[in-house]
Amino acid sequence: MIALKNKDIQLYLSPEQGATVLSLIYKGINVLRPSAPDISSPQAGALFPMLPYCSYIQDGHFNYFGINRIVPPNQPDLKHPIHGDGWLASWTVEKETRDSVTLTYTHNKKNGFPFDYKAKIIFALRNDGLDITLSLTNPSNMPFPCGLGIHPYFIMDEKALLTFNSSHIWYHQNDPIFDRPYPTPAEWNFSSGKTIQEDFNTAFGGWDGQATIQYSNHLTIKINAPDIFHHLLLYKPKQATFFCLEPISNTPNAFNLASYGVIGTGIQSIGAKQTLSKTISLDFSL
Repeated sequence: MIALKNKDIQLYLSPEQGATVLSLIYKGINVLRPSAPDISSPQAGALFPMLPYCSYIQDGHFNYFGINRIVPPNQPDLKHPIHGDGWLASWTVEKETRDSVTLTYTHNKKNGFPFDYKAKIIFALRNDGLDITLSLTNPSNMPFPCGLGIHPYFIMDEKALLTFNSSHIWYHQNDPIFDRPYPTPAEWNFSSGKTIQEDFNTAFGGWDGQATIQYSNHLTIKINAPDIFHHLLLYKPKQATFFCLEPISNTPNAFNLASYGVIGTGIQSIGAKQTLSKTISLDFSL
């Protein structure tokens, strides 16, 4: 386990368990759902990275440049591969200081995602926040499609106020519309601040990269995500003690939707020998 610290923040993470954050503490308050060091899965942790894609790939295949690409399932209870390779990989510590760590992972296309890539994550503490930089490098001579995101587990508080903008919905857990976006219904409009009063597994589109969580204990968390992150997934299962607010670059099943000609799915393309690198920031205040 790696521990990063500054005056007000402590972050604990496990490189060997998918570069998973185990806990994040600001001025003595848990910012994320805390977990034990010996978690059985990153899904029991506080935050894990999603790369080289977010959410799922339906039936584990998609077409790219006219070739059907196969992506095997990566969870025993799901037929669709989900959240990419990084969260299930063992990462190498490249550099570590008191308040930052750089982790790397090299992927072979023979297992999991059918393209070679090199991944890097930098966790860096600031006075009142955390920067998470996600990078993908394409070592081959051909481009490949991809996506980036993080999967944080925030502590559920029925009085917590969520604020973010969205123009449309790409996916909702019990929704018959999965192949195109539709306008955000009024009851799911969080632009003026709203508490979570129902269960969600919903991908919002037309997001501007800004979201705020205000807790009843006065802790405020601001999410700041750059240009490519136009989607935000809100996940709150029934009776859960947590909720997830996930900045993601691509929609659920984006690879297949894009191959069908649907625009706006957020799929990125990395050219030969090129690198895609973006930083998501979490800012805290009391």
